[in-house]
Amino acid sequence: NEMAVITEVAEQIYEIKPEGEESESFPLCTVYLVVDDRAALVETGVSNQIPDILEAVDKLGYDIKKLSYILPTHVHLDHAGGAGHLSQQLPQSKVVAHVRAAKVLSEPSILNKLMQGFRHVFGQDAILQFGGMIPVAKEKFLLVEDGQTISLGNRMLTVIHTPGHDPNHLCFLDSKSNGLFCGDALGGYFSEVEAVIPSIVPGSDPYMIIKSIKKLREREPALLFFSHGGTTKFANKILNSFENNAQQCTNVALELMKMGADDDEVANSLADVLVSGSKISREDYLASALFFKKMVIAGYQMYFKKHDML
Repeated sequence: NEMAVITEVAEQIYEIKPEGEESESFPLCTVYLVVDDRAALVETGVSNQIPDILEAVDKLGYDIKKLSYILPTHVHLDHAGGAGHLSQQLPQSKVVAHVRAAKVLSEPSILNKLMQGFRHVFGQDAILQFGGMIPVAKEKFLLVEDGQTISLGNRMLTVIHTPGHDPNHLCFLDSKSNGLFCGDALGGYFSEVEAVIPSIVPGSDPYMIIKSIKKLREREPALLFFSHGGTTKFANKILNSFENNAQQCTNVALELMKMGADDDEVANSLADVLVSGSKISREDYLASALFFKKMVIAGYQMYFKKHDML
């Protein structure tokens, strides 16, 4: 069993990251422990990551039983998969969620749909491999909206509602480090090859994604805490490139799909946009991002069809 890699990435913010190359650990999630008078865990990852997380928190000398908040950025299985299990184990912790996200996370029939979708992308044995979801009890939620703050003592997390990837996606801005927990609002960032994974999946709204990236850019964060990937500086530069990529990819996808291009053509053209300026070739990028067609291309197709744009 590989251990998670623990790094203090800002004052009392600990990155708990799956071992190995970032691009190879996908869809596993990087989670963050934020410590002050009270402590919060941002993301839970899939439920099979819970033992690693508990071990990491223990290694840091922190008593997980004292955890006040569990903050999944959104309901997808790779980010909130462990929320039900973890909140069951930690009766004193509140699960922070948008009103509509709480409906999803507490409703078994909707969770089953989420698990089906995950299987479709990552294979029939995905739930065995990564772990399934169980509902979070309704009374365990702390419901939040855009602009609300969660005080941990001397530091505050500000809730930023960032629809697009998922309608109820939240980001959290830490007052002490001015670091932004960005979930999938931007997508993923694999720093070792400087490659970007777009934020779009089936059910996403590509135009809302762009709006949300603009909204985050206006906050001028100093650090970005990626859930797929890790902590990066040069936040301004990265936010700019993510916004440009999102715009270009949306335009390219629409244009090519209107012309009736096949999935391979679309994938190649999008990959060309995404690897420009990175250390990886288009071929290597598409080989490492095997889920690209099932997620990104399917996401664009679904949105454009639904809105009669194709």
